[in-house]
Amino acid sequence: MKITELAKEFIIKEGGNIYIKDQDIANCCIEANFAPELSIGIPKNKQDYYLLEIDSINVYVDKNIFKTENLTIDLKKFLGIKYLVIDGWKTF
Repeated sequence: MKITELAKEFIIKEGGNIYIKDQDIANCCIEANFAPELSIGIPKNKQDYYLLEIDSINVYVDKNIFKTENLTIDLKKFLGIKYLVIDGWKTF
């Protein structure tokens, strides 16, 4: 997993912790594999996450997410609002 320079600056400014939560969406006919949710902070249920330290940033990753090596966390901006995104996630 990589974090872009812009995202690093933003995360460190916000406290240096992020967490990636699995989108648990169940359907009777298909199994969806939506991109995980990315949030600033420390998850309430830390026992459900494993911790990675990337460039002095604590990244808590939901234990239901297995492949993280090809992912990049980036910072986007829309109408002046900054938010984090995960690039490289394959839906199916």
